Amino acid sequence: MQIKITMRKKMILFFLFLVTIPIVIIYLVVSSLFIKNAKNDLINIYAANIREVGKNADIYFNNALDVSIYPLMDSNLKAFLSASADDPDYARIKKNANDILMSMPYGYSTGIYGIRLTTMNLDSISTGSAAAVTAADRTAADMLNSKPYWDYSDSNPKNGHIYMTRLLKNTIDMSEHIGYIKLSLSCTKLMDYIQPNQSDERVSYFLLTSDDTYPLEADENHYRASDEHHYTYTELYTLAHTPVNSQLINDSIISAYALDRTDLVLYSITRSDVLKATKNSFFTTISVVLVMVLFFCIILAVTFSEIITKPLRTLGNHMTSISNEDFTVRYPVKGSDEIAVLTGRFNDMAEKLEFLYSEVYMGELKLKQSQLNMLQTQINPHFLFNTLDTIYWMAKMGESDQVTAMVSNMSKMMRLTLAPKTNDKILLSQELDHLACYIDIQKVRYGKKIDFQLSCDENLRGQYVLSFLLQPLVENALVHGLNNCLDGIVRIRIYGDGENIIYEVSNNGIPIDIDGINNLIHGNSQELKGFAIRNINERLRLKYSNPCRLEYFVKQEFSIFKITQPKENTDD
Repeated sequence: MQIKITMRKKMILFFLFLVTIPIVIIYLVVSSLFIKNAKNDLINIYAANIREVGKNADIYFNNALDVSIYPLMDSNLKAFLSASADDPDYARIKKNANDILMSMPYGYSTGIYGIRLTTMNLDSISTGSAAAVTAADRTAADMLNSKPYWDYSDSNPKNGHIYMTRLLKNTIDMSEHIGYIKLSLSCTKLMDYIQPNQSDERVSYFLLTSDDTYPLEADENHYRASDEHHYTYTELYTLAHTPVNSQLINDSIISAYALDRTDLVLYSITRSDVLKATKNSFFTTISVVLVMVLFFCIILAVTFSEIITKPLRTLGNHMTSISNEDFTVRYPVKGSDEIAVLTGRFNDMAEKLEFLYSEVYMGELKLKQSQLNMLQTQINPHFLFNTLDTIYWMAKMGESDQVTAMVSNMSKMMRLTLAPKTNDKILLSQELDHLACYIDIQKVRYGKKIDFQLSCDENLRGQYVLSFLLQPLVENALVHGLNNCLDGIVRIRIYGDGENIIYEVSNNGIPIDIDGINNLIHGNSQELKGFAIRNINERLRLKYSNPCRLEYFVKQEFSIFKITQPKENTDD
């Protein structure tokens, strides 16, 4: 639907466009540069932040790793691990080792809450809240061959623990396994390393293992629960080793850091409003300026357009009478300016329209209606001839039941065809009744050789349409497309398209000759061949002109005839 815009609105819009376009260009350029620089600055800030936090976390884990090899450096602890339980001095060796263990250089300040030393004979000494060395711990430590085995199964930000178990070897003979050490590390202390004082509520921190599990997280913003913020270890490990280990995704900044001497990646996610807050501050300021400029432009445009368009609106009010077919209206000419010239032209136009309406237009309407009536009267004998010819052959073959059915349907068709009408329009439901009778006749004639398929939108049955267009198209499909066909299909589809009703009649018989039909419709031939198509095209042309029309084409082995006509709820 075309939108109507008055001259005054056009002038206002043009004035606003002319004045504001430079401001808009400046606004876009400045905004683009500002947002780009803001993104880069925030990315660099959080990249530096994750590196700083990551280095603090490295201290936590490195302290644990340093403590785990201390027993190999102390003679008493090493003696306990290497001694045999049958040694007469074993009790003294164990006591000395336990005293040394109690005084080892560790403490709660480094996050180590317990240490347990276990010999290969499963005798152990411990201090603090040390956990037992389980069979699963020993198996995992053996497989790692003295590399640390980290157990995160009991990890949580509050009161949780991370356990590290390590196989200890004799430093003189590395093939000799002398025991195990297991450390209990405080998750709360690790959180203090990762997020000092929880000062930045806009950031959530996570630790991710190589098997994509989360041993620890400070997810106050609940970001990890969203698929949008779920990342794999490989993705984050790759990001951590880029020159700038941060990137912007959907207004959130993702930063990653690979922890030293562990299989962990520390990463952070900012809230989306970190960048939005910066954007909003900028856009608020610049938008206020832009709104003020536009406000003054609108005042100027309205005032200027009123001066120009007020005389034109007055003339337009008089033109409304012309549109209502009151051609006697005249507008007094005042002055000699451009408006006065336009007024004189308007008066001349009104006089000419009055003459054309009374002498030419009404005469053309009468002529067109007479042509339509003549075309309508040509339909009936043409249809009657073909139907009677079919009944004749059925009767000659002695098929009395079929003849009875055909005569009954023909009677209904003729009753519909010959019913008195004020014009050449009928309800679509009546058109479908007429077509149904015709199809029933043809089903008797063709039997199972032809499959008729009809579909129609139910909400269109109350619309008025040009009468008796469907039956000639179906007949054309049978006679010219499916002649001598044993498995023919005739599809009749009726549907709405905006303000129009569409007929589509297609068949899978002999493809139509597009050039031949063009010659039949647009040529001057008076032959009976193609009479129905010419008749339909001419009736549509006289009644509606474009865009209501008859189209014909071949699509997917089907020859299709398509009619477009407007919807009409009441008879006009």
